[in-house]
Amino acid sequence: MEVSAFAFAVWLTVRLLRSPIFHRMVGRVHQKVQHIRHGVPPEEQGGTKLEGQDFEYRKFFNHFKEELKDQMKGNPRNKF
Repeated sequence: MEVSAFAFAVWLTVRLLRSPIFHRMVGRVHQKVQHIRHGVPPEEQGGTKLEGQDFEYRKFFNHFKEELKDQMKGNPRNKF
């Protein structure tokens, strides 16, 4: 009885380790753990991230406009 249970466990383990679905699942879990531990690598962030740069330019431009207005009014430069 114990021999057949052991043989079944060995057969099931071998079949699981040969399964491509199992390896894809392990790869995805590994990738998630690496992203949590080290952050998302730049090569997976979409190259140059052009889709998110519009917000950054707008933010910089608004700050630049406010600084110019303050200089025209004569307000001090250091706001902190």
